[in-house]
Amino acid sequence: MPYFSYISMLHLYESFGWWRRSAEAKKIHFAEEWNEFHHLLTMESLGGDALWQDRFFAHHSAIAYYWVLVALWILSPNLAYTFSELIEAHAVDTYAQFADENREALAKLPAPEVIRNYYEGDPLFASFQTEAPRPRPKIETLLDVFEAIRDDEAAHVATMAACVDPDVAKRAQASELVTTIALALLIVPVVFVFGKDEICLLEECGRPERAELLSEFGL
Repeated sequence: MPYFSYISMLHLYESFGWWRRSAEAKKIHFAEEWNEFHHLLTMESLGGDALWQDRFFAHHSAIAYYWVLVALWILSPNLAYTFSELIEAHAVDTYAQFADENREALAKLPAPEVIRNYYEGDPLFASFQTEAPRPRPKIETLLDVFEAIRDDEAAHVATMAACVDPDVAKRAQASELVTTIALALLIVPVVFVFGKDEICLLEECGRPERAELLSEFGL
């Protein structure tokens, strides 16, 4: 999902004439999306989409995630890439923990055909790796699958880090400070106004002790 968001924004910027050298970035992001798509197919082949509530939550959270990343990209592509880098780093830890805690059980189960075919012969496997592409993993068991997916997520981390412009990242610190101050200037008056209204309502309802408590916290 994150990489589809980035491809969409690159297309949009190209359409407006704001960004005309994104062919390589789109290629990398498509390969990343293709990699994550095969991770999804793997989880579905293992029964991850068996319950309707799981499918419902996954579909709607994906839509929300898409627009969050679009908004982050509009604010700053570097911010969006850094956010994805953190998410992928968490995925590395999650898959690593799952593989380590279930090593014996996973080693006894066969690998789904869909992910085995991807690792054995898909030409896009190496395209999303900005560092030296690692050898194709040998996939026989589910343990091999989850260890390969863990390594894929680590490659995504490296790719997201490579997409961040270090010069822009340095300048972004001042922008983030200005944004934080601006948000504070917007939020504090709202809290003050509505907080005062809440205290007045409490006093009118005969609950001065609750109003006094809120007043102690500046509300």
